[in-house]
Amino acid sequence: MKLNNFRFFSLVILLLAVSCTSITPTPAIPASNLTMFTDQNKYYQIQLPKDWKHDPSSGSHYYMDTFTSPDGNAVIQNIAYDDGTPISGSTNAQFALNLLDKYFSTNGQTGSITISDTNMENDGSERLSWSSASMDASGISFIEVRNQTTFLIFTVEWKNNYKSQYFNILDQVTASYTVP
Repeated sequence: MKLNNFRFFSLVILLLAVSCTSITPTPAIPASNLTMFTDQNKYYQIQLPKDWKHDPSSGSHYYMDTFTSPDGNAVIQNIAYDDGTPISGSTNAQFALNLLDKYFSTNGQTGSITISDTNMENDGSERLSWSSASMDASGISFIEVRNQTTFLIFTVEWKNNYKSQYFNILDQVTASYTVP
């Protein structure tokens, strides 16, 4: 009986220790350490850390701005796609999922990304919360259509082991998103 009491007492102490321990989130970035970025067609503007690497790329009907944290464990990305075809609301989520599969999974195959939550935002954009098991990463993407033919997907992504380090920074960048 004394052994069971000891185990119970040890378990209670362990639970108290775990519940009192917290991960210290990364504080907000001071304005002096931020830079303003405006995309080439002025679809959006964000403030992000000065030390993040910018990698622009483009292809047929799209361009992409990717910003990567110095250690590579967080990414901010915006894709602008326009082939001139009007985009309907019923195809937005599927098109976004295809882009997420292509750019945020190791194999680029359909089904690599799992959507855990979707919400319509007050500004008319749709928010997708997702995870990629193959990349051990998660993210939040905002999708919207402009001018009936331009599809935009703004994404913040973090490696799961680094969420506590980057979530506040990514939230700050997302909150800075404006249309110039």
